[in-house]
Amino acid sequence: MDLDNYLLKKSTEEEISSIVKSLADAAIKISTIIRSVKTQEDVSKTDTKINFDGDIQKPLDISSDEIIISFLKKSPAAGYASEEQEGHIDFKNNNDFIVFADPLDGSSNIDVNVSIGTIFSIMSKNNLPLEKAFIQNGSNQKSSGFFVYGPQTTLLITVGAGTSLFALDELQGKFILIRDNIVIPETTNEFAINAAYKRYWDCATLKYISECQDGESGPRKKNFGMRWVGSLVADASRIFNRGGIFLYPADMREKYKNGRLRLTYEANPIAFLVEQANGVATDGHKNILNLEVNELHQRSPLIFGSKEEVLEYKKLYSKL
Repeated sequence: MDLDNYLLKKSTEEEISSIVKSLADAAIKISTIIRSVKTQEDVSKTDTKINFDGDIQKPLDISSDEIIISFLKKSPAAGYASEEQEGHIDFKNNNDFIVFADPLDGSSNIDVNVSIGTIFSIMSKNNLPLEKAFIQNGSNQKSSGFFVYGPQTTLLITVGAGTSLFALDELQGKFILIRDNIVIPETTNEFAINAAYKRYWDCATLKYISECQDGESGPRKKNFGMRWVGSLVADASRIFNRGGIFLYPADMREKYKNGRLRLTYEANPIAFLVEQANGVATDGHKNILNLEVNELHQRSPLIFGSKEEVLEYKKLYSKL
């Protein structure tokens, strides 16, 4: 089954389907550009920049954002917000749906040929002015997903009826269904965290990781392995395929005391996918989809994956 037929079967709203198709077309173009030899030559020559929020911005971040905008302008989207834009873009129409995106997640890995991707979320305006529509909480999402530009170009997507995996058939130029109704295993023995920041972790994170590392002789009574790619879409893909827990908690660094990842176009779309696949996504206290959004580029802790491990972490966090 291709993506068009899947959306016809699973989505109840034609506008949502049309926006997803536009994002898929944008992703195919981004994937082609990333894989070109000319792009690899340019990447090695071009200096990076710093965006308005202080993060490193590569030329492919900007061009990916521009590609998504060009496709969304021809779709039923009313507006767009992304990591590369300071505010939202108004497409100046009366349409009902808005789109959030991280146009090129993990772009710091471009130079070393590690999987990167595009994360997206679609919501209804719910009769709100655009500036207010873009600060609704994640429970209002109609669809979310992410494309991965790796050995294959893949798409994990939900339209509120389970989470499904697609892969791009490059000869046909279509995304083909690989797995429907994905279920993240409830138990796991793998965790993903950037251990280089251990000195900044809070007590709950230190205790949780320490107990995992204690293995069979520790309180968890089993051995864990650590996996960390440093690309959210790559680490998330692994968890959807075989389970695990991903942890990017808040830490003691001033800039990341409220978390590192963006709530609206990273944490919320991932959390929607996770919950639709029987997993859990939390900031430690609350489920991600219940967090109040106060501003467009709000940061948040993000811990997600196999239910048993996320709830174990949350139990430790509640004792802080």
